[in-house]
Amino acid sequence: MSDDEIRFDGRVALVTGGGRGIGRALSLLLASRGANVVVADSGAALDGAGAEGGAARSVVSQIEAQGGTGLAFTGDLATEQSCGAAIASALDAFGRIDAIAHNASTSPELRPADQLSTRDLEGLMRINPMAALWLARHAWPHMVRQRYGRLVLASSAGIYGSFGNAHYAAAKAAIIGVVRCLALEGAAHGITVNGVAPSARTRMTERLHDTAYSRWLLETMAPEHVAAGSAFLLSEACALNGETISLGGGRIARLRLAESEGVMDVAASPESVGEAMPATMADERMFYPDDLSDRSARVARLFCVSEKLDSSASIAVKPG
Repeated sequence: MSDDEIRFDGRVALVTGGGRGIGRALSLLLASRGANVVVADSGAALDGAGAEGGAARSVVSQIEAQGGTGLAFTGDLATEQSCGAAIASALDAFGRIDAIAHNASTSPELRPADQLSTRDLEGLMRINPMAALWLARHAWPHMVRQRYGRLVLASSAGIYGSFGNAHYAAAKAAIIGVVRCLALEGAAHGITVNGVAPSARTRMTERLHDTAYSRWLLETMAPEHVAAGSAFLLSEACALNGETISLGGGRIARLRLAESEGVMDVAASPESVGEAMPATMADERMFYPDDLSDRSARVARLFCVSEKLDSSASIAVKPG
């Protein structure tokens, strides 16, 4: 073991979707680096049906066979009660919770807008942004008390848009908002929250139509690459906060929200907006807000009124 090796000795990590794919690779990696790992996976099919729990138990058996410590949690994380129970299982077994990697998601069949299933949409929302918030809420007071915590939440490159994928993209895009807000709240308590947008060979990508791209992805995008990136984001060595990192095949990239400076002094009429739209769409003077306060201040400067405003105060919300 080298002096600069990233370790997790004494840390307790909860990995959702930990029984297969990226979650499995991450669970094994964290355990090999000394973490006590709660492998949370109901064992359900991609559409959420047929939970049997065998995947989580299999990974725990592999962790233990390699000398590590693991615990299987097989509840359905699409419910608030089960998310609370997952955190409680870590606390009961190991006395603390240091890290959460939330990879679990359903992946229903692609459907056009007029055929979207309400059941699928609700399931995706519950297992993605809602479960992320439920897990964070139950872990938060413990992380605040110990003044340390790491959360990594899985988004998706699907947020850029693809046919038939509106339900999945909506759930994964919501993750980015969760990351940005929780990162601000956790910063004062030693808690960092980041996102990952993974590309890897998983059950989801194995369903892709057989094309040159899908064959290349399946051949080159091993889940271990994403696991390595997620492990870094979960470690003490990582000071990043509020970022979403694209990971896949050995490539690491930063995903950012941007806004153009825009066209000013447009009259309040549909016709004026229409006339300004070509210049608006051609504007490449981009800025990258750190948060909503930063965005408000930048917009105020464009209106040349920033000296008259305290933009951060205008959006502040008093606790309670």
